[in-house]
Amino acid sequence: MPPTALVIGGTGPTGPSIITGLEERGYRVSMLHTGKHELPELPEQRLEHIHANPNFAESLTEGLAGRSYDLVVASYGRLRLLPEVLGGRTERLISIGGTIYQYPMSRPAREDAPRDVRHKLGARIVEAEAVLMQAHEAGLFNLTHLRYPNFYGPRQLAPREWSVIRRLTDGRRRLPVLDGGRTLESRTYVENAAHAVLVSVDHPEAARGQAYSVVDEDTPSDADRILAIAGALGIDDLELVSFPAALGRPAWYWGIGRDLSWSAEGNGPPTTHFIVSSDKIREQLGYRDLVPFTDAIERTVEWYRQHPLQPGGEEEQQLSDPFDYDAEDAFLAAYDSFAERCGAIQLADIQFKHQYDHPPAQQAEANQTTASQ
Repeated sequence: MPPTALVIGGTGPTGPSIITGLEERGYRVSMLHTGKHELPELPEQRLEHIHANPNFAESLTEGLAGRSYDLVVASYGRLRLLPEVLGGRTERLISIGGTIYQYPMSRPAREDAPRDVRHKLGARIVEAEAVLMQAHEAGLFNLTHLRYPNFYGPRQLAPREWSVIRRLTDGRRRLPVLDGGRTLESRTYVENAAHAVLVSVDHPEAARGQAYSVVDEDTPSDADRILAIAGALGIDDLELVSFPAALGRPAWYWGIGRDLSWSAEGNGPPTTHFIVSSDKIREQLGYRDLVPFTDAIERTVEWYRQHPLQPGGEEEQQLSDPFDYDAEDAFLAAYDSFAERCGAIQLADIQFKHQYDHPPAQQAEANQTTASQ
């Protein structure tokens, strides 16, 4: 009999790649999800579908009645419920939560960095992870916990890249950005995130009781990401117009999901760096990006060209991006006026000097004569 695996979730960005990878490893896979979203590449003829709500213990327990698995991958639902529901049903659990780190002095956050629990959702993510670790220590299952950052790639609920793709395909060539687009944010391409799950599957002992941050090895700036999208669309005349974070409302869309509290407070998104270290999973499990950044952006752009979001539709509304081009043009005109007025202000003459003293001309000439002899 082949080993069995249950994927809780499966219809999101990483699900198809995880399921395919498990099948390639010889697992007979079942998928538990609500049934609200079905993917044509994951029909019931290919694998068992269990329709249950993973956010409630009663629904999970009913859906899994009489079933047990060699491996469970929990990519969706309330993780804190899993010890109660999965105890005795599986020997191994790979759970997926969020990074939720603090980033003092813009240093890369390792797994032991302080967690950001200012927002109640962040606090719950950290609490759920603690519940799972306690269950592992009690011997309920062999746990590996993966911490995901914001994704990019196909099948996103709120694909940030679409805000750029739509503007560029609508003919926009001047895009507002915050603080020059210099912010660094560790993110993960969906296939790379799925690959991290499968690497964990392949190393059950090394990954036993461990938590790993999963981020792409490269961390381009916001501006780099936008320019890469333009490049994938064959556009080379794009201008990024820099606004301070507090004044650049047309560019606030790029911060969606970056910080859990800024939108509720009505302020602009933070432009400090959000850098996460992936050293641990690379050193312990040998993880490497399956898809490099340039290829990942090209695949992302192609996906949304083939599967565009409906203008003004539900998916676009989740972006918190009004696509208000008239207002953007007004912001850009105000910027141009401000830049023109600043350019007209006269400053006292400044003499730029080299930081290091140079020898007097006569001494330099003498040194040159001596060297020639």
